[in-house]
Amino acid sequence: MSRSSQLAVAALALIGLLGPGPGMPGRSANAAVQGKVDAKYQIPVPKTQRKIGQDEEKEFEDGKLKLKVLKVERTSIEISANGGAARPVPASTLTLVPIDEQTICTVAFLGKSGAKAIVAARCDPATDEARAAAEAQHAAEGTKAQTPLEVVTAAAKGTLKNPFADDPAAVEEGHQLFLANSCNGCHGGNGGGGMGPPLSNAVWVYGSEDDTLFRLVTKGSDELQAEGYSRKGRESVVGPMPPFGEIIENSDHLWKIIAFVRSIYKGDMARKNW
Repeated sequence: MSRSSQLAVAALALIGLLGPGPGMPGRSANAAVQGKVDAKYQIPVPKTQRKIGQDEEKEFEDGKLKLKVLKVERTSIEISANGGAARPVPASTLTLVPIDEQTICTVAFLGKSGAKAIVAARCDPATDEARAAAEAQHAAEGTKAQTPLEVVTAAAKGTLKNPFADDPAAVEEGHQLFLANSCNGCHGGNGGGGMGPPLSNAVWVYGSEDDTLFRLVTKGSDELQAEGYSRKGRESVVGPMPPFGEIIENSDHLWKIIAFVRSIYKGDMARKNW
């Protein structure tokens, strides 16, 4: 998926970190288009939350918006708004749902509580900017992002580069994705280490190149060694890296996680090669 093909906004980061935009109570100042900040769009940030089970419908905005959850998965849900067509709502994304000519609602999937989806939503007058953003987002919904496994299978070794390098919005989203994909279980919430090694020091066990890191996370250390990679460094915590190629939803998500890992580097800056 190209960086401009889907209007993606890190909902958790926006709600928790950005707060209202200048002069616009309850709105984000910017919306991210696959990591790039585009001030053209002024996207409302929803804060009212409901827990909704599969095939269950709940109301928002005093009944103005009726959301039925058709499917609940780990990284996305499928909804119907006011009895309309099914719409996908990926995690960490603000999804715009026009309900009539005058109103556009913003929906965010914030995660799961047991079998139920935690959904936030709000409705606002349909501005020209919101209509444009909704149209751009809807047009991109049919585009399927490549999985990390699809990317490494198709790409020659040494050719993968992070398209989100040094992108502050991608770093923020990458931290949320790092947590959502349970990377913190081994490496700590901020990458400082725990059961697994820290990600902030200068030790890159198999090398620090973008291509190597992407393949390591995708395939795991055992498969990487089977393909001819060897250790270039050693940590005090030693253990195999499990494969996450079938866990992380798409390649953009993995690249953003790597962008976050790069942002916490505390080693010798002279050794950076990315």
